[in-house]
Amino acid sequence: MKRYTKLYDTPIPRANVRTYKKERIVYRFRNVHMDFNVIHLLWLQSGGGTDTAEIWAAVSGMKKKNKEHWDQAFATLGESLEKMARKSLDEGHTVSAREAFFRASSYYGTAGVREKQTGCFNSAGQLMDPPLEPVSIPFEGKHLPGHFIKGHGDGAKRKTLIFIGGGDTILEDLYFIIGPAGVKRGYNVFIVEMPGQGATILEGMYMRPDTEVPMKAIVDYVLSRPDVDPQRLAAMGVSWGGYMVPRAACYEKRLKAIVANSIIPDGDIWMTRISPFGTIAKLENSIFFPLFKLLFGAKMMPRIESIRKRWGAIDMSHFVELNKAFYFDPRMIECPTLLLDGKTELSYSRGVDILQNISLEAIASPLKKRISGPKELGADGHCQAVNTNFMNQVTFDWLDTVFAQPADG
Repeated sequence: MKRYTKLYDTPIPRANVRTYKKERIVYRFRNVHMDFNVIHLLWLQSGGGTDTAEIWAAVSGMKKKNKEHWDQAFATLGESLEKMARKSLDEGHTVSAREAFFRASSYYGTAGVREKQTGCFNSAGQLMDPPLEPVSIPFEGKHLPGHFIKGHGDGAKRKTLIFIGGGDTILEDLYFIIGPAGVKRGYNVFIVEMPGQGATILEGMYMRPDTEVPMKAIVDYVLSRPDVDPQRLAAMGVSWGGYMVPRAACYEKRLKAIVANSIIPDGDIWMTRISPFGTIAKLENSIFFPLFKLLFGAKMMPRIESIRKRWGAIDMSHFVELNKAFYFDPRMIECPTLLLDGKTELSYSRGVDILQNISLEAIASPLKKRISGPKELGADGHCQAVNTNFMNQVTFDWLDTVFAQPADG
């Protein structure tokens, strides 16, 4: 694949953190990193993964505003919800048990209690009608984990959306972000992890530029099901999924539509020019790095370590080098495409806006559109997080319109 030269003709400015801090909505904490944890939990709310009252009760009871006390507060909340779920289940209250198990799963997840998170999530999934279907797709001697969420239990061929998360999301998060919203609209939804995401790193898989390879295995599985309409198959990616899905669509022509929130046509531009990781890589081997860790380590080092592990990078200089292979030519995207972003995300970096505009212009399909989440609706952040209802409404309304068009065979 050749690089699309127009992406490199326009200077891409670095992120403007000061402007972002000034314009962003503060949900609970002035500390951006702590507040992002709140945003992440609110992201899961509309799908039944969290509750505002429970979130606020937990953060209000924190003695100190740091990760250790965050984990303690939400592990305790998870335990309380799990006890409620088991009591309801013992008494035959299936709906109450399912809802409490789901919320317990999310709180355990944000506290880093992974085993209990998956246990509660799976318990809830088996109380659904029809039950959530765990899926393990064989891939290069390993496995891609997923869950298939049926739009209905009647077995009819239905519109189906493959949903891919980002660099930090895990499988259970994806269900709450979009699963129930899709089912309400009659869609099957298949949530799945690509190499480098969630549990795949436990099998030694890392982020890879050729996402069309794992996507082929995913589409093979989805189209093997009798309840999937092959002419109405879409894929959506959020955050780093905004690289994974469009890159795959350049080659995987069985996808009839894609959604990118937001599109990342070049990983090097996104990760090392717009984001601060390029600067961090330069500091890493300098005499100033100990000072950086002293001043910002508590906030930045866990994020840096997570990124490094998911990419299989030895250090951040290696991470920068790896990202040079992550790119695609948006002119190769021939299916209908929806691009999403948030207004405040654009204030964080004008580069995000530039990449959206250049990509939108280049995409080959005449059925293409861009929608920016407005601040007045709280849909202005990264991935339009917090107002998941807005993201899902514009996504599924657009997909409905596309799939109402005559099939192209």
